Amino acid sequence: MDHPVALFLYRFKENVMQVSKIALALTAGAALVAASASFAAVPAAVDNPAPVATQAQSQAQSWAPAQQNANTKITRAQVRQELVDAEHNGQLDALRSLYRGS
Repeated sequence: MDHPVALFLYRFKENVMQVSKIALALTAGAALVAASASFAAVPAAVDNPAPVATQAQSQAQSWAPAQQNANTKITRAQVRQELVDAEHNGQLDALRSLYRGS
């Protein structure tokens, strides 16, 4: 290793290996974080999806907008009554279970 070119190539190979190791470690870490975040977002009812799907389907079938025209204005009393109705028939519970945070 008394030639400058040989010494340069030797050091260059060492640096490339170190950079490769760092890049591999960062890539593996990013993949681990992405995988853990996606698994955390999966609902607990995935093991038994039938009851949740059935409930969601029945809620979707029973839901009907109060006003067909989006430009039609409704009063606060009507909004409150729709909220009470949604609480009584289980629509709010279905939405909470569907959109619960991770």
